[in-house]
Amino acid sequence: MKHVFHILFYKILIFLKVNSPFNFLSILKSFGSGLVYVAFAYGCFVMTYNTIDYLLATVKIGSFLLHRFVLIVLFIFFIAINVGNMVVSFSTLYKSKEVFYLITKPISFTKIFLIKFLDNFFYSSATLLLIITAVLLGYGYYFNLNFWFYTFALFFLILPFMFTAGALGVIILLLVLIMSGKWGIKKVMISIGLVYLVSVISFYFISNPIQLVERVFDYYPNIDQYFGFLENSKIKFLPNYWISESLYWISQHKIERAIPFVYANIIISIFVFGITLLIANKFYYRTWLTSLKVNAELKSKTKNRFSILGFHKKSFLNGFDESILKREFFLFFREPSQWLHLLVMLFLITVFISSISGIDFIITKAYNEYLKTLIYLIVSLFNIFLVASLSLRFVFPLISLEGEALWKIRSAPINFNAFLKKRLTIYFLIIFFIGQLISFFSNLQFPIALSLVAQLNSALTTITLISLNFGMGGIFTNYKERNAIRLASSPGASITFLFTLLYLLVIIIVLFIPVSNYFYAKVHGINISIWNLLSTSIVLAVLALIVSYTFIKMGLKSFRQDV
Repeated sequence: MKHVFHILFYKILIFLKVNSPFNFLSILKSFGSGLVYVAFAYGCFVMTYNTIDYLLATVKIGSFLLHRFVLIVLFIFFIAINVGNMVVSFSTLYKSKEVFYLITKPISFTKIFLIKFLDNFFYSSATLLLIITAVLLGYGYYFNLNFWFYTFALFFLILPFMFTAGALGVIILLLVLIMSGKWGIKKVMISIGLVYLVSVISFYFISNPIQLVERVFDYYPNIDQYFGFLENSKIKFLPNYWISESLYWISQHKIERAIPFVYANIIISIFVFGITLLIANKFYYRTWLTSLKVNAELKSKTKNRFSILGFHKKSFLNGFDESILKREFFLFFREPSQWLHLLVMLFLITVFISSISGIDFIITKAYNEYLKTLIYLIVSLFNIFLVASLSLRFVFPLISLEGEALWKIRSAPINFNAFLKKRLTIYFLIIFFIGQLISFFSNLQFPIALSLVAQLNSALTTITLISLNFGMGGIFTNYKERNAIRLASSPGASITFLFTLLYLLVIIIVLFIPVSNYFYAKVHGINISIWNLLSTSIVLAVLALIVSYTFIKMGLKSFRQDV
């Protein structure tokens, strides 16, 4: 293991050296970033505390249902880490220049795999761990838990849970490449997609959150008790159930009942990681060779399949616009990690939309306007979060992906602003269209007035988020990094993500009173004007105008100043 520790030690030194240069501007930038992280962590703590207080004291859903909502969130969290790690690991393990360098040295392939796996896991999880730590602080403070809880929950609940999801994602990636050599990447990817789809659908059938809420509501107002006997026994084999169940018993100050679930969580993470290393030991080098073949085949097929869009073909666009459009198209589809990641995100969006098909039932069963408001806000925030994820992944790296060819663009007789604006417009139209589709299908179950306002608000938030990511991508440019996924996981992207979450908090504040007033009026049969809801759109429109102008200008200015 000395090779592993040696390389990891120098990777940490390089990271500190590159990211912490000793000059006034860099120190000031680091200090400002640190303040952003601290402020966000505090905001996350306050929001968690107030959200739990609102759910338990105002909505009065009971501690059991609260932790069953946590179970569903943890499932989404697990799938996101699992799929995200699978996609990111493809670039990290098979396309990284560092791998090409290390593979020529007298180091075993298993050690190279281990180094890159750990590098990938902790590099992309730093911000996530900050958020989770702040959430745990808010959770523990509300339930008046001892200080030991925070360390215990982070190292024995959350980290093993994340490690299981990440390692399982890498196992699936290895299996995909192993099978691709025999049956082809297309058939394997379709099969894996179907497996994920069946898994997600099966979870919702097994957990059946709608039926669980109905059964618990039958005991209202005596719902602040344990209702585990109402659940399907199969759900008890899932890691997210172990975490939510552990948190429930710890919050009830019955740690002895949480120990078996904590033990199962740790053991399964060790087991899955061990299986990952065993498969990597036997197949990593073989799959690395397969990845070269698959990548070459995909590029060749893309070139042949889209030859009709070649630069030699006539177009109704002028030469400048045509070159930008076709350039973006070919660069995107010639890079497998780009379109594969897009397909994965579209799959998760489809799962989200299909999973809220029963929202109409929950709204009908909701016994007061507070719960109805909560449901609407959760759906709205998920919509915005999906658009934010697309923006962070595909708009934030936009400027940096010009790479070391930047000097060619700077020396060309073109308008730099027009060049970047046209590139941004391509991604804006795609994300805007997806955002409108998400909003339309996820709000079908709500009253028409709320659906129309949600559609308008979705358009405004999409404009804001795309502009924010474009501007921040300009501020935190890295022209030496060619991997778009690593750019979207960089410290600059993490700060952008924090600003996005702050924006989500603003949206909650803006929407809460008008939406709760609307549901109050509906519950009590009072007529209410739609202008009450449109006031939220006015606030979001002003915010969109300010953010768009400021951050697009910052992005364009940074591109002109970079050398």
